[in-house]
Amino acid sequence: MDLVDEIAMMGEINKEKHGKYMETMVPMLIERAEEYCNNTFDYDKPPAGVKIFIAESIKHKLNTKGLTGRSMGSVSYSYDTDLPEKLLKSLKPYRKLVF
Repeated sequence: MDLVDEIAMMGEINKEKHGKYMETMVPMLIERAEEYCNNTFDYDKPPAGVKIFIAESIKHKLNTKGLTGRSMGSVSYSYDTDLPEKLLKSLKPYRKLVF
């Protein structure tokens, strides 16, 4: 089973519907995890916490679309592109200190 299939199963994400999105986002989220943790991970076999972070992040993005506000008069939309802090909790055991 490849990583995208495993992430789809973990996050209960329909791979047939969101497969292309997942193939794009998985490498980007691994890179995000590496930046946050000051660590490098094997793309094919990242640690369990990183897999959980990726699955939950993709699930969050698919459910919310980042929309935080909307106005009707003269049309105004607000988007939040940051991931919630609670998603980063699964990465804490993999963080390295940098001096």
